[in-house]
Amino acid sequence: MSISFVVDSASDYLGQEEAFEMKNPIHVVPLNVNFEGEETTYLDGMTITHEEFYDRMRNSKSLPKTSQPSPQRFFEVFQKLIANGETVIYFGIASELSGTYQSANVAKEMLSEQEQKQLYIIDTETVSAGVLYLVEYADMLALEGMSAEEIYNKVEIRKKSVAGIILLETLENLKKGGRISALQGRIAGILNIKPLLNIKAGKVETLENFRGKKKGIRKLAELIHDWMADHEELLVVHSYPSRQAVIDTFKEQFSFDSFKRTRFIKLGSVIGAYGSENAIGIIKY
Repeated sequence: MSISFVVDSASDYLGQEEAFEMKNPIHVVPLNVNFEGEETTYLDGMTITHEEFYDRMRNSKSLPKTSQPSPQRFFEVFQKLIANGETVIYFGIASELSGTYQSANVAKEMLSEQEQKQLYIIDTETVSAGVLYLVEYADMLALEGMSAEEIYNKVEIRKKSVAGIILLETLENLKKGGRISALQGRIAGILNIKPLLNIKAGKVETLENFRGKKKGIRKLAELIHDWMADHEELLVVHSYPSRQAVIDTFKEQFSFDSFKRTRFIKLGSVIGAYGSENAIGIIKY
């Protein structure tokens, strides 16, 4: 029995210049994106590209709203794959940050008892490329001949080491989304505060606040240097206009050529809605 992987679009698998290459099939269930004053519901990464999303958000007074896929959408994907003889492993965005994981669990209950035995659901406790790293790890285990249950158990252990460290350009979107008060947002704007966030075990915590972007970039560069001591590869997440813009940001600190391989994953609608443009970070694992 073969294995198929399923992710939601908050993994940012879709629309990348350099996609993760999986040997086993990977299927994406999109989240929903809505803009104020419009009846149209966009499917993240499918009916709206990352570039279109950021352009629309830039010109919108209100924060775009993203919402989880319905259980029915998950059910249709799961059932089709299982009917084709696949064992399915779903890697969901952190349940602490989205109801998407819960939708997938409701969909599992809609399957027959026998079908449920062919579905494994993982709360990755991470977002964006952190999810993709775990799928890539699972893909490697599958190539080694491990069963879906064995892969599930090993991913459950490995996910504990995954963390995302992200420097935000602005707190404006967090203010629009009600994650911080208008007063906090106004003060942060006046002081030019750039927060460095840590996303681990499904929770978002502030590591440090910086007065100005350059100080934040220097700190992030220090963390990358530390990572370089023990790792040959680097996984960068960002909402910059281009990969080259990311490279130019760090040119005074180091060259990405110092790594054997660097991958740049652009944040999609779900994370971009709160992280805004020009956010930059790395995935540690």
